[in-house]
Amino acid sequence: MRNLLNIIILAAGKGTRMKSNKPKILHEIANREMILHIVSLCNKIKHKNLYVILGKDSNSIKAILPKNVKIIEQKEQLGTAHALLCAEEKIKKSKDNLLVLYGDVPLLEIATLKKLTNKVKNNISMLGFESLVPKGYGRIKKVKNNILEVIEEKNLTGSEKKLKLCYSGIFCGKGKTIYKLISKIERNKTQKEFLLTDIFKIANRENISVSLTLTNEHEVMGVNNMHQLSIAEEQFQTKLRKKFMEKGVILQNPETIHFSYDTKVESNVKIGPNNVFGKSVIIKKNVSVRASNDIENTVINNFSTIGPFCRLRGGTIIGKSVKIGNFVEIKKSNIGDFSKINHLTYVGDTVMGKNCNIGAGTITCNYDGKAKHKTVIGNNVFIGSNCALVAPIKIKNNAFIAAGSTISNNVGENDFSIARAKQKIVKKGRQKFFK
Repeated sequence: MRNLLNIIILAAGKGTRMKSNKPKILHEIANREMILHIVSLCNKIKHKNLYVILGKDSNSIKAILPKNVKIIEQKEQLGTAHALLCAEEKIKKSKDNLLVLYGDVPLLEIATLKKLTNKVKNNISMLGFESLVPKGYGRIKKVKNNILEVIEEKNLTGSEKKLKLCYSGIFCGKGKTIYKLISKIERNKTQKEFLLTDIFKIANRENISVSLTLTNEHEVMGVNNMHQLSIAEEQFQTKLRKKFMEKGVILQNPETIHFSYDTKVESNVKIGPNNVFGKSVIIKKNVSVRASNDIENTVINNFSTIGPFCRLRGGTIIGKSVKIGNFVEIKKSNIGDFSKINHLTYVGDTVMGKNCNIGAGTITCNYDGKAKHKTVIGNNVFIGSNCALVAPIKIKNNAFIAAGSTISNNVGENDFSIARAKQKIVKKGRQKFFK
């Protein structure tokens, strides 16, 4: 029977190189915190326990972690080996394997982890990569297939600096074996820390074999500053774009389109340049999203056309064959099938029926200064240009609202409503008032 798997995510680092008040692992890739990318990955692997080791004052991180994550606090920052020791009482007596990950490696793939963990038998399995410019990484020193040690970059000397085989920091092995090796690590005299990389040198000394699984450099890149964050973001976006295009989605100028980690796009969809998709966007088949829209928490149903220059905000549902045109903002509204909101309009907190036509410059006045109110529009309603609908209000089926009206009372079925000041004409008024 295969051993079960315990997972530890090391995430206690201060992340000072980010130069940010926000903890490093809370910075986002594709609108999701880095630590949650790793946690989500772990939840795709069959495991027994998932631990995250955090530093002190980490309440903001604790607040976003799912319930299945067990939190261990590293009260004193004495290195990565010391961080792992904080979980010793939870792990050391277990016969299960232990997988060690990091909270700032958001591009890691499930296939790579499975390959790594499947190599573990009675040995330790490490994840490495080859780099033409291996700056910032510890190097793997080996003879043939025998891993001798991992040398921290600061400690490289002479020919060691030419080594191209790098260590990702990720490894897996029997929990008991790992903690036995950790117990023999001495405090580094230079860094004044207990370095986890020392376990491989000790393993070699004690004839415990270490196997190597190779992956590409981009997949295991750590994010330590804002520049690396931007690189990781672009790598993740490239992966998402490829996924959608392989499904038959047309992306015009794809490098200008920004998706969220959870964006869902069905086939035969066309997306123009400069679109930004926030969290929780679902785009159904045969939709056209034209250029330069900002869309979040929205469902767009089949055959609808969006944009250009739209903003669709949280809680919005766009029906089938709907047209949302330029400079339209919609928030927390349900737009019925075959309706048109072509330009220069704000619709908020609204339920709109089928086959409605909303003229340019129309506004649903949903906020009275204290609370938000609802607008209900029936089927086949025509609203002329430059109208203000003062909520709460109901406009029933087949109603017609004249252009330039401010509507503050309900409008009945088949009714025509006009609410504007009487036009006054002053003969020769231009000469009179503009002498």
